[in-house]
Amino acid sequence: MMAWLPVFFLYFNDHLEIKDVILLESIYYISVVILEVPSGMFSDYAGRKITLILSSLSFLVSYSIFGFISPDFNSLIVAQLFLAGGISFMSGTNTSFYFESLQEQGLESEYPQREARVQSLLQYTGAFAVLLGGFAGAIDLKITYIASFIFMVPAFILCLLFTEPKEEITIQHKSGESQFIKVLSYFKVPELRWIFVFSVGVYILAHIPYEFYQPYLNLLELEQFAMNTAIVSGILFAITRVFGAYAAGKSIKWTNKYGLKQVCAASVFIQLSIIVLLSLALHPGFIILLMLRSFSMSLTVAPLNAEIAPRVRKDHRASYFSLQSLASRLAFSICLVLLSLPVANEVINDWPTLSMIFRYAGIGGLIVILPLLYVNSGSLFQRKITNS
Repeated sequence: MMAWLPVFFLYFNDHLEIKDVILLESIYYISVVILEVPSGMFSDYAGRKITLILSSLSFLVSYSIFGFISPDFNSLIVAQLFLAGGISFMSGTNTSFYFESLQEQGLESEYPQREARVQSLLQYTGAFAVLLGGFAGAIDLKITYIASFIFMVPAFILCLLFTEPKEEITIQHKSGESQFIKVLSYFKVPELRWIFVFSVGVYILAHIPYEFYQPYLNLLELEQFAMNTAIVSGILFAITRVFGAYAAGKSIKWTNKYGLKQVCAASVFIQLSIIVLLSLALHPGFIILLMLRSFSMSLTVAPLNAEIAPRVRKDHRASYFSLQSLASRLAFSICLVLLSLPVANEVINDWPTLSMIFRYAGIGGLIVILPLLYVNSGSLFQRKITNS
């Protein structure tokens, strides 16, 4: 329940120039990249519970700095580093822990639909949090981080109450290097290789509108319509999450009905359409497009996780998911650094620059992602997800 999501760019932009805001975001993504694989390996070595506890603690420290300390560039970097730690230690471990807990109870076959339900609930609770964040941000942007801190306290307590699956994690590797090499060996499997590349591409496409919709709202100058930008952002993000919750809940059903390839293609088409259309004009009517961002992203999370989890050994699973997250965030952080170059001398963002960012992202997606739907994917698209 991250109440700061609809206003983080506004919060940073209140204290930093636009070039420093983008740099701060790139630092976050690079930090996640650095921590991703080590955190996955730590999870496979030390266990899921302790890893999730460390994740919760990192979130609490980050939100404390954001919410209770006077912000400057250096303090915001530290807060971003702890935020990256929270994300990294959670990434892959939560999915692995859930799959293994179901496996121990003999419910492995129910994982796809249960994962879809988890993703749906995640979006609904997130919708409540960002709606609250939008209204709180209209009063003081810091309150959103204080609210997130409060939400995180019971999550931390919950992690303390978790129980590791009784079967011990089999550690057959002697070093981080051998573990990393074994994880890389999964790329020999065409299905996993395809999912990996697709997930990286979709992550980038989904995060372009996510990262830049707040400056888009700022440029609309909503105040002239008697609308507060933070409130509009919160409402918009909440509706987006509700749409995402619906898509996540239906994702396995739609995958079984229409096929995984069709669902993946629909996700890409929606995401590219949002980016391309946003690049065309600065208009209040276009903010409706942003409501579909989570919808398209949620279409593929549960189906792809259900394909990955059974194919990866337990003692490699968290490391594998972490490596996939690493690649996604590394690719996006590189994109952010490249996108910061044209605005290096700008104090504030303007429409030509923002439009250019959307255009470049759209062109890149068309060149890289669409052809992926036609390359070798093994037997990935030849059966229903329930037969995984």
